[in-house]
Amino acid sequence: MREPNRRHFLHDTAKLAAAIAALPAGYAKAASPADEPADSSKPSANETLRVAVIGVHGRGMDHVEGFCKQKNVTVAAICDIDPQSGARAQHEVEKLSPGSAPKYVQDIRRLLDDKSIDAVSIATPNHWHALAAIWAIQAGKDVYVEKPVSHNVSEGRRIVEAARKHDKIVQTGTQCRSHKGIQDAMAFLRSGKLGQIYMAKGLCYKPRGSIGHKPDGPVPAGVDYNLWLGPAPERPFNPNRFPYIWHWNWDYGNGDLGNQGIHQMDLARWGINKNELPKTVQSSGGRFGYTDDGQTPNTLTTSFGFDDCELQFEVRGLITNDEMKVRIGDIFYGTEGILTITSYTNWQTFFGPKLEPGPAGSGGGDHYANFVKAVRERNHKVLNADIEEGHLSSAYCHLGNIAYRLGRKLHVNPTAETFVNDSEADAYLTRPYREGFVVPAKV
Repeated sequence: MREPNRRHFLHDTAKLAAAIAALPAGYAKAASPADEPADSSKPSANETLRVAVIGVHGRGMDHVEGFCKQKNVTVAAICDIDPQSGARAQHEVEKLSPGSAPKYVQDIRRLLDDKSIDAVSIATPNHWHALAAIWAIQAGKDVYVEKPVSHNVSEGRRIVEAARKHDKIVQTGTQCRSHKGIQDAMAFLRSGKLGQIYMAKGLCYKPRGSIGHKPDGPVPAGVDYNLWLGPAPERPFNPNRFPYIWHWNWDYGNGDLGNQGIHQMDLARWGINKNELPKTVQSSGGRFGYTDDGQTPNTLTTSFGFDDCELQFEVRGLITNDEMKVRIGDIFYGTEGILTITSYTNWQTFFGPKLEPGPAGSGGGDHYANFVKAVRERNHKVLNADIEEGHLSSAYCHLGNIAYRLGRKLHVNPTAETFVNDSEADAYLTRPYREGFVVPAKV
């Protein structure tokens, strides 16, 4: 039996077994360990998972390395709009996994036609994340998708709905959630030892220089630029809207709030235990210090309001001091003390008016391994960064950017994930899509 069909059969069998297990006592006789069959709802740890990595010019190479390190996982395909980037990734797979020879596919649609691929790992520009994830889910694949999972608020919710409808495992690339140090920090916040947490602050103090001005020009040889644009508006090719620099253009990116900042936004939201959108959001800032082709702010202060606490976020891309030795991290303020997260792995506490050092910790983890475990167990609750978490943290970043672009305080309906009586702001919750690359409103 072909792998995907066999796994669907096993999954259906698992549902039947779960239904039988839910019957009242006495409907089925108790089985001794010797009578119990192996748990066939879970793919064996010895079965090879075939993964395709989509987008390998930058972050995707970490995906390649991460999955090559996993036991009984094969990077079976590389997909990128640039054949040169694809060739580099193929070579890296062959180096990390001698004897492996992943195929190269330029068009994601042809990749998703391949029934032998079990899961895809998406590291494209932001404007492609949602469409790639939804298409992959609909094609029967499990998905690891980089942060932010969406380019706008509505897209993130569509991915969640698709994942639940098709019963697929979808992990968000906020890898700090798999790091022991960060998990321990969150447990400390939950312990009550800092008192009531009344404010969280996320910091993205990351230097961002000018990208200057560049004229439109020819598309690099071999690049499928139409495919790169995908859902985004038709535009002439410009090198200042291509590799990495696309982050600073609203058509494709979300500024540093939705780039580096989403890692710290995710931890801030996790730390104050908010599992829905805020009630209010306001932002101010600008692209200060230079004039260039970039559109997104290099300096931004955002505040999210709740009934019992506040979440603040700062982006500083120019010369700046740190705050409590934090530059890329978070600070949590409690009635008894403060907890700082100073990196992707380390945390420290301070107590009392004199801020005397208290408990601290550190420790890493393997986010790719967590995804593989959840795929094998067919249980999205095993994920450390399920798509629902990724959607909410991404949405917070989008809300901050919308408030900045409109220049006013916005009121949010957290349940509906819309704004309150504000059609102008609601228009930013989605976007017009190019024909053939439409993120569906209904999945």
